[in-house]
Amino acid sequence: MEATNKNYCIILAGGIGRRLWPVSTKEAPKQFLDFFGTGKSLLQQTFERFVRFIPRDHIFVSTYQNYVSLVREQLPDLPEQNILPEPVQLNTAPAAIWGTWHTVLADPEACVVVSPADQLIQDTQAFERQILNGLAYVDAHAEFLAMGVKPTMPNTAYGYIQMGEEQPGPDCFRVLSFSEKPELTYARMFLESGEFLWNTGIFLWKGRTMGTQLSRDGRRQDLPVEAVARQMVTIAEEMEYVRSSFNENMPHQLDLFILEHCQNVSVQVCNFGWADVGCWKELREVSRQDADGNVVSGGSGVLLSGSQNCMVRLPEGMKAVVAGLDNYVVAVQDNVLMVCPNDNPDAVRRLINEAQMNL
Repeated sequence: MEATNKNYCIILAGGIGRRLWPVSTKEAPKQFLDFFGTGKSLLQQTFERFVRFIPRDHIFVSTYQNYVSLVREQLPDLPEQNILPEPVQLNTAPAAIWGTWHTVLADPEACVVVSPADQLIQDTQAFERQILNGLAYVDAHAEFLAMGVKPTMPNTAYGYIQMGEEQPGPDCFRVLSFSEKPELTYARMFLESGEFLWNTGIFLWKGRTMGTQLSRDGRRQDLPVEAVARQMVTIAEEMEYVRSSFNENMPHQLDLFILEHCQNVSVQVCNFGWADVGCWKELREVSRQDADGNVVSGGSGVLLSGSQNCMVRLPEGMKAVVAGLDNYVVAVQDNVLMVCPNDNPDAVRRLINEAQMNL
């Protein structure tokens, strides 16, 4: 499948990444950090994956206005007008819809892929091939398309998409149901059934398909999406349109908006080596481990003694001794040290929330 000039990409890079605190902060969130020692941030890696097969002037980055300078610094080849500065930190659905208006301004026939900025993709060739297949599918079908991968364990941190009737596209199926971060019992059932896929958070649609959806839901039902987009001149006008596109019953998280609110949704089975980098436990699982399952990131030297399955993240130049710990995260940033068990992401999240409120 070849790329076409009507393919566009929207990278969502406005989040804070609270679950990777204290390294990921409001001032420097995880998408702008190098967690794998590659010399490139997660955002830079995401941009490089897409620019292989989508023109750079067809790639938009939606980010909080305070992060615009970081985007410019890390993506100097991205046209400045393709950075969409969120005046307030938008949730993922409004950010994706805002980006869609900019694609249809450029091309009323635009086909869009929306991706988080903070994922790990190990097979870039398979990624390119499968995303292009998906873009061709949404060009030919007035549907939303989710990218799913087969689960390998009963992970409770991911969403699960149930596959239904097979669709015309390659490895495409109708979405029957969606379960966001289920309890362990259900995650095991989903894994054993073979009917469910992990939700990658990558979604595709045609601009017109999203316009039709919002015409049903929103307040402007008399104009096609590209005509509405051309009426908007300022960011304030664009924000007002995005706000008016949502009624009180519509979820503002993109996963829930597409998979629970929309009716015409399919899922494509993918195998491009996907992993989320959402929390310390997931980061350890997708990183290179030593013989004892430990991962060390940053620092200038770590002595591990009698420790296993630990995640250690240090600032450059710092040294540490970690002894007698099993499945812990040890993270240092500036003047903050966090040492806590890393076997329960929900417990770590609650601890991090408490720390951020009280420290």
